[in-house]
Amino acid sequence: MSSLIGVIALAAAAAFLELPKLIQNKRTRELIVFSVLLVIATALYGALVMEVNLPNPFMIIKIIYGPLK
Repeated sequence: MSSLIGVIALAAAAAFLELPKLIQNKRTRELIVFSVLLVIATALYGALVMEVNLPNPFMIIKIIYGPLK
């Protein structure tokens, strides 16, 4: 549980350092991309820390393109 709190704390620190600069310079696209990627990365790493069984991304490719022969 302490590892999960550490992950969230590091994400909050990164946001605290980067978001004011992006807002001050009115970089809305970069702000949106940064926020989305930060949330996704924090969620995935938090799941990894909590030892949640995550699916392999290759399976999505395999489903899209069908069975490889």
